[in-house]
Amino acid sequence: MPLIVRFVVPIGDRYNGGVTDPFAPPPETGSTTVTSARRRWTKESAGGLFASTAAFVVVQVLVFEPVSRLLPEYAHRVTALAGILGATLAHPLATRWLKRLPSSAPPK
Repeated sequence: MPLIVRFVVPIGDRYNGGVTDPFAPPPETGSTTVTSARRRWTKESAGGLFASTAAFVVVQVLVFEPVSRLLPEYAHRVTALAGILGATLAHPLATRWLKRLPSSAPPK
């Protein structure tokens, strides 16, 4: 029966930049606030994701029919690339617009 040995290769720690065991739990700071190292799910990021997904679908619907007539061999490839381009352009526009909206947090 072969002997299985688990080698722990240290990697860069995402919390303090040092080297640590990758299987170790994150350090407890005692704080309940979200640290700056973690990204938060905000209205801007949710809206950007929704806008990019919607743009991807809408562009695909609009582009597929004309492209399938002009370039029938490349219709799916061109449609997918056009959808990715539309999503890439929609995400920063939506997040920039949503950052200008007033906060939905209750007043303190």
